[in-house]
Amino acid sequence: MEEGFKPGIYEVEGFCSDACFYQFWYKVQEYPMDEVGTDIAEFSGKIIWLWNQAILNAVANANPYVAKDLVPKVNNAIRLQSQRYPAIPWWDSTGKPLWTYRNFHDKAKSTLAQNLERCGRVQDAAKIFEELRMYDKARELRERDRHIIVKKTDVSVNLNILLQQVKDGGIVAIFRCPHCGGKLKIDNKTTLNSLKVCEYCNSEIDTMDLADFLKTVLT
Repeated sequence: MEEGFKPGIYEVEGFCSDACFYQFWYKVQEYPMDEVGTDIAEFSGKIIWLWNQAILNAVANANPYVAKDLVPKVNNAIRLQSQRYPAIPWWDSTGKPLWTYRNFHDKAKSTLAQNLERCGRVQDAAKIFEELRMYDKARELRERDRHIIVKKTDVSVNLNILLQQVKDGGIVAIFRCPHCGGKLKIDNKTTLNSLKVCEYCNSEIDTMDLADFLKTVLT
């Protein structure tokens, strides 16, 4: 335990064989990354928490005799962890990150990027993939994002034309908000700006969905 400015004293545990060593770290590497989430600012703290949990899990699933001895020690270390002294170090005696931690960190960061991509935060995801030196993936996301921006611009231009065709045809159509199901009336008084946000739930309406709907009405 640390006391004031006195460094914490670490207890070292060894392995009985190389096979045991690699089996243990394989379990750590395979720990699920479900808790990574999408918060980039909190990632540094989250990765340390995951690292500790992954090692605790690997220890708990080791030989029962070993687990009985080590699980309380690991739990106690995690309980005593502070910002100044981690429960389980991720560096070697030279200060370099352990290869096991580097791999674990990169896997977690890749999961973060994938989560951001799934949420539609394409530029954030591309930046992280670039940091991981996954340059092809980063380029793919950025090109896809540029394509979507261009497509939405084209749709916005076409939407004005479609809306004018509805007005010229004297058509009255009912568009259901995809978020709340509210009925939005489209007639000769409707403006494009009034269709951008649902009047019932204030959710933004996708211009591509609206354009597809108007095309169906005019068919």
